[in-house]
Amino acid sequence: MQKTIVEKHFDKVSGSYDIGKKRYSLYYQNLKRLLSELIPLKSNVLEIGCGTGDLLVSLKPKKGYGFDLSHKMINIANRKYSKLKELNFSYTYPSNFFDYIFMSDVVEHLQNRAEEFKKVSNLMKKDSKFILTMANPRWEPLLIFWEKVGWKMPEGPHERVSCKILSREIEAVDMKIIHHNYKLLMPIQIPIITSFVNRYLERYFRNFAFIEYLVAVKV
Repeated sequence: MQKTIVEKHFDKVSGSYDIGKKRYSLYYQNLKRLLSELIPLKSNVLEIGCGTGDLLVSLKPKKGYGFDLSHKMINIANRKYSKLKELNFSYTYPSNFFDYIFMSDVVEHLQNRAEEFKKVSNLMKKDSKFILTMANPRWEPLLIFWEKVGWKMPEGPHERVSCKILSREIEAVDMKIIHHNYKLLMPIQIPIITSFVNRYLERYFRNFAFIEYLVAVKV
């Protein structure tokens, strides 16, 4: 089967992917913290678009399944976490049910969101939750600039979509949005300033925070 342009892109960046994440450690620390608040320890968890596996591992699941289209990303994840027998990283889409399903910085790369959300819904039980996190589309002009000057990893083919549109598409496949919020007003580390902005100003400008996320349940 011929690879899609998304697969080709993430195969290409797989070798430098973990190095790139270290440059944006503030963002990834906050993303891990957010996910750990939404997903209890020792849960049965599926990550769609797992990359090299770090987010899934940080959640300490009882059983974790990481799916990614990129074979090279999956190979790296399996090498890094081969000793963690409770985890399975694969480029084969799962068929069993999960307590929690999440995707982070993935939805903008989906070529058919309706189809993907339907597949997610089919893996959910009545008490399952689907969590989607993404970069707030308000930040897209700045993200494009950062990429052009080499301050961020290449994004590859993508389309930023508003949460309003995503909510409508998710609720069309037997799910219901129960929570929508924002986090991390300032994703760049500047001594004193970053801490002050995120601690004291985020509550007043929350809609402009970098991370936008929603939680859905099966109906």
